[in-house]
Amino acid sequence: MLHHTFTTSDDMTDTAQKPIRLTISITPEVHAAFTRLSAASGQSMSSCMGEWLGDTLDAVEYTATLMEKARMAPKMVMREVHAYALGLVDETGAVLNAMRSGQPITDIPFTAQKVRADRAAAASDEPKGGGGRRRAGSPPPCNTGGKVPSGKRQARGGKST
Repeated sequence: MLHHTFTTSDDMTDTAQKPIRLTISITPEVHAAFTRLSAASGQSMSSCMGEWLGDTLDAVEYTATLMEKARMAPKMVMREVHAYALGLVDETGAVLNAMRSGQPITDIPFTAQKVRADRAAAASDEPKGGGGRRRAGSPPPCNTGGKVPSGKRQARGGKST
């Protein structure tokens, strides 16, 4: 591991906004990549790394929040991650459909609000109260305890012998 000291100045609480210097361990591959970025941008490697970390701050905040929630309520977080993955499926599906139809990809609106609106519209189209579409073999939407009647019913109220 290589050690690299760099400075970051994002979200400083000190009134003078003094940069905080850190020493971090990085792999040779990371070092090589930031060396290339530094040379291409004309900035020091420290500035490149600090800027990169500042640019990805939203992702770090999101990840930190998700991990904090996961410690308290793992099932809830898994549902959130699952919903996020479904959103990605929606977006990649839109890109694939656009590519098939010849629509420029830049014309596709990718917003979380659009995905939520599309899902809400789809949900409002579904019948309420459990009626409508039901897979064969699944229990009816009533209190049967999950038991599905099997075939022929016996007549009730007949004479006993």
